[in-house]
Amino acid sequence: MLWLKRLLTPPLIVLAALLMWVEEWLWEHLKVLTAWVAKFPVLRWLEQFIARLPPYPTMVVFLVPGALLFPVKLAAVWFMTRSQFPGHVLIGIGVILAAKVLGTAVVARLYVICQPKLMTIGWFARLHDWLTATRDRLYSAIRAMPLYQATRARLSAIKQTVGRMLRVMRGRRGIGARWRAIRRWLKRRRHLRRSRLA
Repeated sequence: MLWLKRLLTPPLIVLAALLMWVEEWLWEHLKVLTAWVAKFPVLRWLEQFIARLPPYPTMVVFLVPGALLFPVKLAAVWFMTRSQFPGHVLIGIGVILAAKVLGTAVVARLYVICQPKLMTIGWFARLHDWLTATRDRLYSAIRAMPLYQATRARLSAIKQTVGRMLRVMRGRRGIGARWRAIRRWLKRRRHLRRSRLA
């Protein structure tokens, strides 16, 4: 059994690093996005309505999105298992990923709105504190592993490289500017050719 643990631990640590990195990125960016979306009058009114609810109805509102998206994920898995075509499998995976991103966005926003009321429920506050402490201990243990640190360093390097490439493409001397210059040159060439023919 020890050999199996040695075999499975490294890829699982890499997977944990990747999932934690994606989750942190999604959580931060989706909170910003949903805060921007919440500026729409209808959504602002809905948020104010939720903020006025008592604690237990607030909990129902907080749990509803996950409950609604769970059948969508199950339907996508069922669709993938019943399908004979590879394209349907990709569609199913896309639906699951979209449900995950949408669910994370909605839960992130609802958490911001509902947390003050939910923390007034004694058992919820204790459960929340216990889950948060357990998560922090697990994350700390994983973050202390050298393989995790190496994976995060590699992911950060990839992120910085992609960021530099995007900045170059957007810059004046980047690919975007060169492509625009080529298009202008082709347009001038077509115009000259038409004037010669005329």
